[in-house]
Amino acid sequence: CKDDIYVAGKKCSNLGEMRQAGLPVPPGFVLSLEAYKKFMTDSGVESSIVEYLNKNMARLKQDVAMFDEASAYIMNLLENKEMPAELKELIYEYYEKLCKQCALPEVPLAVRSSGPVSMPGQFDTFLNVRGKDEVVKKIIKVWASSFNARAMAYRLQRGQQVESSPIGVAAIKMVNAKSSGVMFTLDPLNGDRSRIFIEGSWGLGESLVSGQVTPDKYILDKVTLGVSKKTICSKVMELIYGPEGDVVPREISEDRRNAPCLSDEELLQLARYGKIIEKHYGIAQDIEWAVDFDLPFPNNIILLQARAETIWSKKQSGPAIEAKGSATEIIARQLMQGIKF
Repeated sequence: CKDDIYVAGKKCSNLGEMRQAGLPVPPGFVLSLEAYKKFMTDSGVESSIVEYLNKNMARLKQDVAMFDEASAYIMNLLENKEMPAELKELIYEYYEKLCKQCALPEVPLAVRSSGPVSMPGQFDTFLNVRGKDEVVKKIIKVWASSFNARAMAYRLQRGQQVESSPIGVAAIKMVNAKSSGVMFTLDPLNGDRSRIFIEGSWGLGESLVSGQVTPDKYILDKVTLGVSKKTICSKVMELIYGPEGDVVPREISEDRRNAPCLSDEELLQLARYGKIIEKHYGIAQDIEWAVDFDLPFPNNIILLQARAETIWSKKQSGPAIEAKGSATEIIARQLMQGIKF
């Protein structure tokens, strides 16, 4: 629920709240901010970080390039520490229960950060993680990513503790994605709140976020759910799970290249979910979604994440100003300019 933001972070809190609201989210488990703190203290890495920063803080304040060196050193410290036994056993237990729930010997997980403040794209995400020991390793890597150069510089600039930034971790079942993408409950190109804007492509959503494909685009009227604009693009590549558990590119067959990645009924159901989420939170939403190969409609539509739209929602209503580029490109430009609160 909303009160859990400072317990498990925004992403985990939102997923839990969406599940309570009856929306389709993937099963999984959460590690709280307290788990992060326990790892940092019990492993001894926190004192090592404090010692290093005390010796190098003057250089960090004077030389921006020093952040890369400091980040590499500190992340290496974390990644070479063992998970405390109590936490490791708890993660094993959660993972084994999830495997039983999904009737899989080693359920594949997405292991993602969940900070108390939404900072999209700042920390690492690991996909298709299989096996309890790999899950433990990737959780530590997510925690380590809170010390990437950008995150450390951000904390120093704002007078926050550089040596610690507790984040939760969401470990959720990977969706066997036929297609995936993003949905905004306004038009991200001009801020029009009467529209729902959906982008998607075949396969896993990382191909869309990274700009490797040009997505299909749909604009719907928020009241009637009528489709006012549909742009179906040629899609030559998709990302899928590889045989070794990694994520690999695959060429799309000719018969699917110019086909829409969403059926009409999937598109409408997705838009309905968007309206429900926006009404629940009372603010325009930025939503990640996927359509699961393994499930029948409408159970195949899975909501991976929802967060408040942060660009147009902070602007006062006024004349719409058209922005150039796709929704994904616009969000990426905002991230490159830094995150403002």
